[in-house]
Amino acid sequence: MKTLSIPFYTFLLSFWILPAQNLDLIHSITQENLSGNSRYEAMSGAFGALGGNLSSIHINPAASAVYNTSEFGLSVSTLTTENKTTYFGTSTPTQNKNGGMNQIGGVFVFKNDNTDTAWKKIAFGFNAQIQNSFHNNIQINGTNTERGLDNYFLDYAAGKNGGELATSDFESVRDVYQFFGESPLHGFGYQQAFLGYQAFIFDYLPEDSLFVSNAIYSSVQHNHSIQTSGENWSMAFTFSGQYNDWLYLGANINASNVEYRQITSTTETGYLPESFLQETYFQNELYTYGGGVSLQFGAIATPNKNVRLGVSYKTPTWYELNDEFSQYLETKSIDSDGNSYNDVIDLTDVINVYESYTIKTPSEFRGSLAYIFGKRGILSFDYSLKDYQNSHIGPNDNNVFIALNNQIDQNWRSVSTYRVGGEYRLGGISLRAGYHLEESPYNNKKLLGDISGSSYGIGFNFKSSVVNLSILNSSQSRSHQLYDTGLTDRADNDINFKQFTVSWNFKF
Repeated sequence: MKTLSIPFYTFLLSFWILPAQNLDLIHSITQENLSGNSRYEAMSGAFGALGGNLSSIHINPAASAVYNTSEFGLSVSTLTTENKTTYFGTSTPTQNKNGGMNQIGGVFVFKNDNTDTAWKKIAFGFNAQIQNSFHNNIQINGTNTERGLDNYFLDYAAGKNGGELATSDFESVRDVYQFFGESPLHGFGYQQAFLGYQAFIFDYLPEDSLFVSNAIYSSVQHNHSIQTSGENWSMAFTFSGQYNDWLYLGANINASNVEYRQITSTTETGYLPESFLQETYFQNELYTYGGGVSLQFGAIATPNKNVRLGVSYKTPTWYELNDEFSQYLETKSIDSDGNSYNDVIDLTDVINVYESYTIKTPSEFRGSLAYIFGKRGILSFDYSLKDYQNSHIGPNDNNVFIALNNQIDQNWRSVSTYRVGGEYRLGGISLRAGYHLEESPYNNKKLLGDISGSSYGIGFNFKSSVVNLSILNSSQSRSHQLYDTGLTDRADNDINFKQFTVSWNFKF
């Protein structure tokens, strides 16, 4: 038995085959959560017919034309995410907290003094806010009575030439790992098989052309961790105008900036005493970055002083993303004579850089209705529709993406979102509440459930400035699959989100 130690060195690779992608990851990266300034969150985002709010620009571009004066605003928030995973009957709670600025924007209003035209004013504006925060730490613990990590590596080894998995006297582990990644005839699957063989998770019997696991167990203990970080920021650049006294029209150019990092690790123990393999630690780090762009059009009508109607359309968001990937594998073994070995394959400094790919998210239609109770209050309702089957991953000549697009057709569906919010004013104080429900894009809601929740808030109007506070609560169930092949068992996760936001808006 030998110990493998790889010196610090970074090598950039270009691959023909991407590491395993899945629909869960794609949806997580591109999902648009209910997030914005305090007033917006307190009313659960039911602002499509109201406007006059910086975050509402993201759902209806006509919102900026509702402003009578120019305004600047920013928000800070803290997000607490609570997870409760269940894996083979074992429940594990975790909590993650993250905070910082989540919204900043401004609107500039230009009134028309010419009474001969029907255009009363125009407005330019921008608003940037966190569309999705990825900060979370999920722990999955339990005793798996069916399979272990050896199945992951054996699945990738199946059908491959076992003789290619060994290194010669003139090759390092790094050299072969790099070669497999760069070769169009090998790729990611060969890399995984190579790691398993070099860490002695399995052996190859050339006389039988057979791969044999070095792990003996009736059950294994899994300690699996999923640590994620980063954000998807959405920036809306808007132009709008008021026509006569009853119609507001607007258009947006939306830009998204994605930075997502995921570190998954599995510690596996519980092998039988006669097993050559005694402990395995496997870590993968994925870094995804890129951006997207979309267009948006909207209108708000006021048929009378009490009723407001809103409608908007958002085109698909076209993302171009890049992946970087690194791995670490360590095993502890003991032979029949009682000699212990520690085999380390540290490739965390070897960055696998993949060719960029595209994701097209579904378009969105939104209809909104609001009733204004004079200066006393507001009641508002929003409905939106997305067809997730219209999502697409490219390029089209990649077999991995062809398979994923087929999965989209089979597993995803149209999604409705409902939002209702209210506001009651007591002089310079405003009390707010809301409720939201967004359906799961999956046909099988056990994989990803609906997201729903309530919100509350209060606002203090100081004439030239406004301070708002809000609490947004949401919950969702999710199923986490440990690996895409071999060790494919899932853990159920009940997730609760709580976001506290403080906003300051200044009129000028």
